[in-house]
Amino acid sequence: MKFRNIMLLMASVFILSMLSDLYFNLKINELSSDLEQINNEILILEIEKSKVHLKHTEEFSIGNIEKLSKEINFKRLDIHKKNFDLVRPYKLIEDSNPVIVLGFGK
Repeated sequence: MKFRNIMLLMASVFILSMLSDLYFNLKINELSSDLEQINNEILILEIEKSKVHLKHTEEFSIGNIEKLSKEINFKRLDIHKKNFDLVRPYKLIEDSNPVIVLGFGK
């Protein structure tokens, strides 16, 4: 009788392990399909993002702005006058201590 109980217990454990393995494999497959769907959506969104970026670059490029200005009959003005008497906003005083950068210098 003991031998029969042990065999029945082993068979039930074997069947239970097979059913649990099947259940977990089904759950893994569901999660895998969800993950694949999310990856596809990410890919579609990345393609849309690159299309929008390309369209933005084409719309607001320098060449396109110049073409639009020619269509509206705008004229580009050349700059001929140059200012040579500009003063630096900050003067380095020559008599002050030398500048020490990141500990180099004495």
